[in-house]
Amino acid sequence: MKPGLRCGAWALLALLLASLAFAATAQKPAPARASAMPPAAAAADSGSEVAIGSEGSYALSRSFSYLEDAGGELALADLLKPEAQARFQPVAQSGSATNFGLTSAAIWLRVTLRTARDTPADWMLEVAYPPLDRVELYTPDGKGGFARQVGGDLSPFAERSVVHRNHVMPVRLKPGAASTLYLRVNSGGTVSAPVKLWQPAALWRHDQAEYATISLYFGLLIGLLLYNLLLFFSVRDQAYLVYVAFVACMAVAQAALTGFGAQFLWPGLLWWNSVSPPAGMAATAVFGLLFARSFLSSALRMPRLDRLMLALVAGWLLTLLAALALPYVVSSLMVTVLAVFSVITLVVVGVLSLRSGHPGAKYFLAAWALLLVGVVALALHNTGVLPSNALTANSLLIGSALEMVVLSFALADRINVTRREKEQAQARTMAEHAMVEALSASQENFRMQLKERETILENSIVGIAFLTPDGRFRWANQAMLEVFGAGSNPLTSMEPFYLSREEYLRVGGEVSACVGRGEHYEAEIQVRQFDGTLIWVSLSGKAVSGRDLSQGTVWVIINITRRKELEAQLVRTSSEREAILNSALVGIVLSVNRRHEWVNEKFAQMMGGSREELMGQPSSYIHPDLATWEQFGKEARETLIATGSYISERQLRRRDGELFWVQMAGSCVQPKDPDSGVIWAFLDITERKKSEEDTREALEQQRALNELRTRFVAMTSHEFRTPLSGILSAEELLRHYGNRLPESEKLEILDSIATGVKRMTRMLDRVLLLGKADAQMLEFEPHPLDLRALCDLLVEEARMQQPDSLCELRLDYTADPGQGIYDEKLLRHIFGNLLSNAVKYSPLGGLVLFRVRTEQDMTVLEVADEGIGIPEDELPHLFESFHRASNVGTIQGTGLGLAIVRNAVDIHGGTIAVRSGAGLGTTFTVRLPARH
Repeated sequence: MKPGLRCGAWALLALLLASLAFAATAQKPAPARASAMPPAAAAADSGSEVAIGSEGSYALSRSFSYLEDAGGELALADLLKPEAQARFQPVAQSGSATNFGLTSAAIWLRVTLRTARDTPADWMLEVAYPPLDRVELYTPDGKGGFARQVGGDLSPFAERSVVHRNHVMPVRLKPGAASTLYLRVNSGGTVSAPVKLWQPAALWRHDQAEYATISLYFGLLIGLLLYNLLLFFSVRDQAYLVYVAFVACMAVAQAALTGFGAQFLWPGLLWWNSVSPPAGMAATAVFGLLFARSFLSSALRMPRLDRLMLALVAGWLLTLLAALALPYVVSSLMVTVLAVFSVITLVVVGVLSLRSGHPGAKYFLAAWALLLVGVVALALHNTGVLPSNALTANSLLIGSALEMVVLSFALADRINVTRREKEQAQARTMAEHAMVEALSASQENFRMQLKERETILENSIVGIAFLTPDGRFRWANQAMLEVFGAGSNPLTSMEPFYLSREEYLRVGGEVSACVGRGEHYEAEIQVRQFDGTLIWVSLSGKAVSGRDLSQGTVWVIINITRRKELEAQLVRTSSEREAILNSALVGIVLSVNRRHEWVNEKFAQMMGGSREELMGQPSSYIHPDLATWEQFGKEARETLIATGSYISERQLRRRDGELFWVQMAGSCVQPKDPDSGVIWAFLDITERKKSEEDTREALEQQRALNELRTRFVAMTSHEFRTPLSGILSAEELLRHYGNRLPESEKLEILDSIATGVKRMTRMLDRVLLLGKADAQMLEFEPHPLDLRALCDLLVEEARMQQPDSLCELRLDYTADPGQGIYDEKLLRHIFGNLLSNAVKYSPLGGLVLFRVRTEQDMTVLEVADEGIGIPEDELPHLFESFHRASNVGTIQGTGLGLAIVRNAVDIHGGTIAVRSGAGLGTTFTVRLPARH
């Protein structure tokens, strides 16, 4: 039998399993047929020419064009004629390109190989389909003709040009030229020609892995065969012997299909080589069905399906005879039909066995599923759906190997199942015997336990009673008599002990309702003893049976009079202490796990809320934010663990968001254990903090005034001394030498006296102006003003005030033209001082730039110089009264100019900024609102 079994029967098995298990998601693609493409399409196809380089292998199957010789009479000479060449058509480009199915025709395949100049000359052509009856290869011989090589499974294996399980023939290609190869294949079964061109070394490397895989497979089968044969001799279970025959037949079938049989087992037996695939497959099916019958016990569990399986076994035996005696087509059709019914039967038997709880059914189904998944994977590999790799190419071998292993495990599990059943039977026998002994012992134990429980109940310290459904005492222990002070008097009913009949009826109604719902009844009530003494009792009872209320109820009664007295005393004490704490003048809080469990009235007043809404809240609500709360918790916890107490002053937040100062002190309920709870006391110190802040501000103002007075005294003593000394000198000259001095010198002395007086006057004017500004008495009188004209005038006045200066004064005016609304007097104070300082503190000269521009709705005026600059650490004090930079040296000044500038800018509604550094010059930027 030919591989119609492998890609026919097994593929049908795969199709059936796919339709049953995967909803027809994995179907086998149809083989390519000779009539699929017209000659015009064949002429347009360019796939028949393959570029050959230096790769290890090239797949040629989809590059062939083919011609079907229905009578098998055409020779190569006939094919080389133009009319025959025109009949060649390209093979299909999807699925298995060179699988032509069951056909008696001879198939001619043509391919052109174009080699590069560096392409090796020696190659191997492999037709990887061992069951082909005859394979003929025609290659150019270099003399204008063709060399012919013959192979196939009908030829003796010894005549093969290359020893290989597949049909491998050497090919010699001319480098840098095109060579056309013709391949003729025919077979009594499926005609399939998966062709690959190999470099010899690459083929040998590939064969090492391929032969190793197949060898491992057959080694596994031999191991399983011998192992289960030994088990058969050990346990004498017929299923093991059937399984051994099943494995042996599977090995024969796979040896025939893989070519191993022809190469190693029966190389000279041509007839057996031809019939071994169908014969091995039929024998495998026979023993597979027999194994399923034995393993699943179908004769006992499913007699009808068992008869069907026996019929299938008979059919497969006929198939075996047909494979040995009749043409291949007969056995092929029988295999195809029987495979479908066999698979359906095995699947149904397996599923029914699984549903009926057969212990080995899951192994059985898993084994056949693994085999058929391997078949599906091989079919998808052969049709090009799955990529070719070691897993997909050998999926049938892997699937069948796994099937053998799983079935072997299933057989091994039969031993465990049998042992477990035997052990369970023994255990049941022993358990029944032990049960009889236990029953007699339990009766005695029950009597002893009943006596012990009666003793325990009778001597219990709590009252226990058994009441009938109508509330009558059926039984009561000694403690119950003592609770009610009955002494030797019998207890008949609970009604006499209630304070009133109404109370008795109320409790009785509640008890009836609870018992009816199947619930416990619990209550604490006041009752009367035999002598009339009032006591408190805890009453707890339930029905003996929730299903049968007529069995009565069981009650437990405890005298809790002393506890009630203590509770009342505790309530009185707690009320007194809470009243004391609520009357305290400090806020008091009990905090457990940073949650306020109790607060007093004073604390609620502090926070601006009620006690009810504060209790139970996390303590985070009293802190300004969560970060402060978390930091406080960490600090306080560390201190409480270390010392047991914590004291601090910090700001808290009232409910309305207002912040206030408190002094808070905490102490652990349990020593140094903040987790047990912390008692906090809060004292509002907001007024104290405010007084301290006011005191600090007053001290700071006094310090500033003292410093200002010191500066003023130092300034006036320095600034007044110089002009006063000049005036005194001039007076002495006029007094002693006035009659001898010429008139011009007298006028010069008088001018110096006038200059000194003016200097002191200007200084006093500045002090008065600064005083007005500080007292907010400086007037702001804006009016329309030509800013450009004023700026020109200020620059000219600064130049005239210091005619000996080396500085260059320049005005850069780019502001909007026209008049603006400004106070001219304030502008003169601002820029007169800034320009004067820029010139005065640039003793080495340089550029003094007065820049005026407009930015949005602001007028920006900058005065920049290249003078001595101001140290950066003194910039924050620059606008303070009487402050002068440390690097001014002997340059005269009062320290009042920039203070006047700052006040004038503020009154004008503007801002002033300064950029400077020692030796880097200074830039003052004044921004004033632009009013038009």
